[in-house]
Amino acid sequence: MCRKSSSPWFALALALVLSVWSVGGQGSASSGVYEIVGGTYIECCGFAGDIQFFPLPNESQQYVRLTLDPPSGLATMTILGQDLRTIFAIVPCPEGSSIPFRLWPGSSSSGRIIFHADPGPPPNAVYWSYLVSNSVNRLQINGILGTARPNCLDVPTQFTHSNVVAVLIPPASMRITEFSEDGVLLFIQGRVGWVDVVEASTDLVSWTPISTNVMPATLCPVCPYILVRDTAATNQTRRFYRCFERP
Repeated sequence: MCRKSSSPWFALALALVLSVWSVGGQGSASSGVYEIVGGTYIECCGFAGDIQFFPLPNESQQYVRLTLDPPSGLATMTILGQDLRTIFAIVPCPEGSSIPFRLWPGSSSSGRIIFHADPGPPPNAVYWSYLVSNSVNRLQINGILGTARPNCLDVPTQFTHSNVVAVLIPPASMRITEFSEDGVLLFIQGRVGWVDVVEASTDLVSWTPISTNVMPATLCPVCPYILVRDTAATNQTRRFYRCFERP
């Protein structure tokens, strides 16, 4: 929160990301978006028993979104593609509606999260069992998802993640560095190459984009950053800001 200036209006800066963000204690996981930095995805067990190995990350599996609900101790884990929006999914055997890798409910305790589901209802009868070991800002994911559908020929029915490591992506940060007759100057830090969108509001209900920029690589002690000037703030009695990032 920014302190009120001597001018007749004031501003509030908020920093948001594309996921719920909460700071976990030491040894506990945090809600947020994690980037996959290594591991293996395996498809198994068609008619011939073939096994296919795929190194991670790849275009369809590059991020993990983890959402925790501390009061209930429950968690949800979703595997996302390169665009941070497309949920990784597989087509069951026989072909039908795709099965997304959105695992729930997870039970979290100090140092680990367990996702387990027995075969569900038709048509896919999906089951999964995943163990997520966590340390500060880091996940290690191992588990298997499968279908109990019969009559599958040479089509995989088991899908495994082995030693997948994902690192928490810090959210974008924003602060107001200047109040003047020229408006508000916003200082924004983020992830190199990602698009940072800044929005403004007068009531915290309706938001209007005022800036969309690709975060550049800069050689500086606090890099990378961008500066955004909001000249419209000079005509407002109240002004609020928020920002978010996307690939």
